[in-house]
Amino acid sequence: MSPRRRKAERLPLDSPNWMPAAEAHRMLTGLAGDPDLAAKDLTAAVARKRLPCMQRTIASHIAPDQDREIVPLSFWDKYEFGFDPVSEKLQIWAKGLVDVEFRRVAFFVWKPKFEKIWPALAASATPHAASSARDDEPTPAPTARTDDKLERRMPGPQPELRWRTALARELIRGARSGEPEPTAEQMCQLVQDKSGRPDLRTVQKEMKKLLS
Repeated sequence: MSPRRRKAERLPLDSPNWMPAAEAHRMLTGLAGDPDLAAKDLTAAVARKRLPCMQRTIASHIAPDQDREIVPLSFWDKYEFGFDPVSEKLQIWAKGLVDVEFRRVAFFVWKPKFEKIWPALAASATPHAASSARDDEPTPAPTARTDDKLERRMPGPQPELRWRTALARELIRGARSGEPEPTAEQMCQLVQDKSGRPDLRTVQKEMKKLLS
């Protein structure tokens, strides 16, 4: 085991220095000016061993002192952070357009290391955040706000509006690749194959909103 990996494993999992990944993404978006670039930079930092990442299982039947673990580096070989333009939240996506089911977890990154990588963001952080706990107080367990949780969905029926995410992702992919803008009929067939059964008129309205 490498010294770097041993150091990551020694990080206290109940430390308040674990910052929700969604919060890190919001800060990076302000720096990069684009949420997709921010997700890309965040993925690169955790995948290249620069930024330790921890996950907490959200299921209530798992005790708080047993629901944390360091995310293994091999995880990032297949998955990445991504920004969902429909929900406007950070999510975990399988690389490519493959749909994968997950258990529900929340992701965190090590704030001291994050601030070393992006010192400009550390300077603009909330002044009282680092001094909110006194040295003689017990270390509180980190918690994530509801909108900071990156949810891994349980196996089973897909959400009714999942096709909207598939539509947005495909439009973004095509635009980045320089492909011609697809027709509503083409996109309707695509999202029907992948994520549900929206009708053509609904897809047309959604495309108009996303492309406006």
